[in-house]
Formats: sequence, structure tokens, C-alpha cells
Amino acid sequence: MEQICRHIIDLAKEKASGTNGSVLYFFRSSAKSRRSSILIHTLLHQVVCSSDGKANSIAAAFLSALVSGHFQRSQGPQRQDFREDDHLDDTVHKILSAPDNDLIEALAEAIKESGIQELSIIVDGLQENIVFSLFELIMEATPKSKVLLTTQHPFGDIPHRVTYIEYDKERKGLHICHSPA
Repeated sequence: MEQICRHIIDLAKEKASGTNGSVLYFFRSSAKSRRSSILIHTLLHQVVCSSDGKANSIAAAFLSALVSGHFQRSQGPQRQDFREDDHLDDTVHKILSAPDNDLIEALAEAIKESGIQELSIIVDGLQENIVFSLFELIMEATPKSKVLLTTQHPFGDIPHRVTYIEYDKERKGLHICHSPA
């Protein structure tokens, strides 16, 4: 399956070259952690690398959204404040280890800031439903987005306009499906 995805990525990159498009991809087999933050950080890195001189503003949009989300979330007695005597590494860790929903919103803001007009996202080995909200926000931020998901696990509810490939062990074959628009 990974070889098929790599071929699709190469084709999408060829199509995107010369346009204001970008291709983002992620292979679950390359992640040592199961947390979806690895997916989000990987996609952010690719957005920054594909931008033409906008790296600072993209990173600023991402971090600003994370800090904003942290302060909105941390009102009340369980508040995890940033302390003056915190080491810079501790502060950055607090920001980057935000809950998935905050990371998802921050990535969507970074993509908006990047100015990408067309986006293709290929994700292989997805197992978590939390990232579906990521794809919905990305497609909202960049309406000309295409998403391809592959998995060996049932998806459940698929967001609109997402194509996915599911390996059916019982039928021993691949099934390519499109969610309803």
C-alpha cells in the first residue's frame, strides 16, 4: 500500500508543480508514536518547507493559534499557567503538546497563512478518527483540497469529499471509496 501511495504522491507533485498547489503526505509506519500530533507536526513541516519565504509568518500563525487555544482552554482552577521561571524548552513543550483539537485548528490557520490554493493530502495507515476534523478544517481553509486516506482498519464516518482505500482482509482486496459530497 505504501508503494501505491508513494506513486500517487509523485503524480500529485507533478501536477502541483508550476501552480500554487502543494502536496502533503504522511505514512503511519514512519511514526513511532500513535498520537495524531505527529501527523499534524509532519504536515506543518511540509507546509513550511513548501512556502516561498513565508516560513516565519506560517510558524507565527500556528503558534499564535496554539497559544490562543491554550488560554481559552485554561480558564478555571485546572489552569496550566506559563510561569516566569519556566525554562524556554518547558514553555515550548507546553505549547506544542496541546490537545489534538488545538493542534488541528492551528494547522488550519498555518495553511490559510501559507496561501496554498490547491492542496493534496495523502495519508497512509490512518487509525484515528480525530484527524477527520483536521481534514474538514483543511478543506474549509483550502476549498480545492483533495484527501486520500488508506487503512487496514474500518473508518466509520468519513468526512465529505474524502477518497479512501480500505484493505478488506475477508475479501483479500482493496476497495476505493468516495465519501458523499
